[in-house]
Formats: sequence, C-alpha cells, structure tokens
Amino acid sequence: MPDQFEQWNIADYRNELPYSNRVSIPILLQAFSSTSSSYKYLFFLSLLEVLEEERFTSRVLRLDRILLQMLVRAYYPHAYFRLSFGANDRIAQELDRLGRHLSINNRTGASAEARLRSAIASCDYTDNSLLALVPYRLIAPFFAQELRGKRDAERNRMILHLAESRFESVRPFYCFTGDCRSIILHHEWMLYFHENLKLVKSFISWNWLTYMQRRNPAVPNIQLKLFPPHSRGTLTVQTEFYRTVLQQQTFHCIYSGQRLSAEDFSLDHFLPWSFVAHDQLWNLIPVSQSINASKSDNLPSLARYFTQFVRMQHQALLLYRGNPGKIPWRRIAEPYVADLRLTSEDILDPGKLAAGLRTMIEPLHALASSQGFPHGWEMPLTSR
Repeated sequence: MPDQFEQWNIADYRNELPYSNRVSIPILLQAFSSTSSSYKYLFFLSLLEVLEEERFTSRVLRLDRILLQMLVRAYYPHAYFRLSFGANDRIAQELDRLGRHLSINNRTGASAEARLRSAIASCDYTDNSLLALVPYRLIAPFFAQELRGKRDAERNRMILHLAESRFESVRPFYCFTGDCRSIILHHEWMLYFHENLKLVKSFISWNWLTYMQRRNPAVPNIQLKLFPPHSRGTLTVQTEFYRTVLQQQTFHCIYSGQRLSAEDFSLDHFLPWSFVAHDQLWNLIPVSQSINASKSDNLPSLARYFTQFVRMQHQALLLYRGNPGKIPWRRIAEPYVADLRLTSEDILDPGKLAAGLRTMIEPLHALASSQGFPHGWEMPLTSR
C-alpha cells in the first residue's frame, strides 16, 4: 500500500507551511494547534478533497457533501482498523449508527470505497449535529477578539455574521450561503490551497496523526490506518519461504488439520492484518485455502492454537535454514531478529523462539481484543 504520508512529504512539512502575503498562515496553523476532537482534521481534509474532485472550479461547496467525505474518510480508521477517536467523538458515534445499514462485503480497494460512499449516501447521514460546530469553530480564530468572552450560544450567530461582513477585509477560509447549507471559499484561500495542496494536506494529516496517536498510544502502525487500504503487499518473499518449506516436508493446517502442499496453500495473518498492518513473517503461517475467509479479522484462541503456531514457525525456519531456497537466510531471519530481539541462531531454538513470539503476540492479542476485534476464534468442528 502506498504510504500517503511519504507521498505528501509529511515529515518535511509537519511544522510549517509556505508563506503567503495574501492570507494569514499563522491563523491556519492556529486552527489546528489545540483540538480535542477529530472533527477539524476530518472536515478540513474533506473540504480539500472535494475541492480537488471539483478541480478547483467552484468556490461553493455543499456542507452535506463535505460531511459525506468525512464519514467515508473516518470509516476505515474507525470500523476497519478499530481505532479510538475519543470517548465522546460524535463522528464515531454516527458511523456506529449508520453501521447497521452498511453492508460492505469487500472492505478494501478503490471499488469497495466507492461502494461505501454509495452506501452512506443512501442512508440518512445528514445529521446536523456533526456540522453544528466545526464549520463555525474552524474560522473562529479569524475573529478571536470579537468572540472573546462570548457564550457558546452566541458564537455561531456572530461567526456567521462576521464571516460575511468582513469577508474581504479579514479573509476567513470561507463564509456561508444564506441557507447555511453551503460554504463559499475565499478566492485567495482557494488559490493558496490549489498552489500548495499536497503541503496543506501533509500539514493537516500530520496533526491528525498526532491526535490519533495520543488516543491510541499502544496501537501499531497508526500512520497506515488513517487511510483506506487500497492494496496489500504481494507476500512474494513469504510465499516463496513457505513454498520451499512445503516442498521438503508435509505440514497440516493448524486450524482445520488439512494437509498442505506447496501448490495449494494460503498465508494467514495469525493476528489480523487490519490490526497489525504489516506482513512480517513471524505473524504468517500457511493454511488451507478455505481458512482466510472463515477466520477473517478474528483473533484466534491462543489456548487452542498458539503452541501449534510456534511449532510450525520453528519447524519451517529449521527446514529452511538447512536447505534454503531463493531467498537468502539473512532476509528470512531479519523480521525475527528486528522485532523479537533474537539472534539468527536464537530463532532456531524452540524455547527461545516460543518466548520471543509469546512476548510479542500476547500483548498485541490483548490490545486488539480491547479494541473490539472478535477474540477466541476456533475453527468450527464441522469444518475441520
């Protein structure tokens, strides 16, 4: 999967944006300096994406269209990767409400994203409460002096008036149409966003990543979980490893007991990919073709399968070390050495390998369970 943070050069532009003498960059920075919910990040990213879809040809954007994009963008971190948005985050609550009406069979890939957008659009997603604050609060810093000391009940009305009356003198990001169902981008901000689109996206995405990391401090690879998983790794090295091993010795699927062959096997992520978001060899084992669909994103029962999982890992490594295939042993051992903190010889010791895998997998298994991934999965007896 392309790393969108790399694509936007996020590491280079996380703390600064290009200067402009036409618009106030300090206020843009201030708008995201202290945020207690995900709304601002999602709203602004969605606004930019709608502008991009329109090829920056229209300054008038419907708020319900931005909201639809917010829900699509938030769906994958919330429902697919099960990240926490915060206890009181209403966009997560809205997705949960819509969830019973959404049926997305293949939840990855561009086509699945298009089906998701269509499914949400067909629901009653225009919950005004999601747009009751953030479109107004996002431009509040432009009128900080006028709003100082004002009650929350007054602020939206004042912001609405100030954005319209001082549109050209203060130059907020946008003002509102008369029915408040759309926003009108200021032409100077629209030009700035057009000229610096990737950098502005990078800046907001970095701030969103920082926000999500604070709320999910122990979750691995969050930077890969804020975007739809359009594609997955090819598993070429991992498949070649197990094909070489299966050509040397007969193995049986630890879940179903079915005999595996070098010509007929699938690779299973013992801890689901949607949690770990990686394809490290220490989390992969060969299984029968029918298992992946059945197991899905479930966490396997450690009591039932962990010992067999370790045994298969150890036997496969031992066989490959003695009779390696096309992939160099150093490359096979690397993820075990780097992640499990074992030497390339340690991983051939069944006790040391078991201890390393247990130290890695048990805490991740518990964390994934606490995030809502179904746990205790066992292959149904009728399918074994």
